[in-house]
Amino acid sequence: MSDSDPKFHPLSGTNYPQWSGEMQAWLMTKGLWRLVSGTEKCPGTDAEAIEKWELRAEKAAGALYLNVTKEQRIHLDGIIDDP
Repeated sequence: MSDSDPKFHPLSGTNYPQWSGEMQAWLMTKGLWRLVSGTEKCPGTDAEAIEKWELRAEKAAGALYLNVTKEQRIHLDGIIDDP
């Protein structure tokens, strides 16, 4: 685990209230929260800007997936790449 990894427990069946606040704060430190919350929309037609946005979306989606227990990941089937 690196220094940039989250320092909180992954989402389980019982810890959503605590996990959601900690996950939001961690995503904010990575500059990904506005993307996840939907405030930052995919840019219109600029291919380079779209590529950058999509890479950040993949980072956010991956971070969310990795911060959910294996037992809860079933709920992410089919939407793993959608932060």
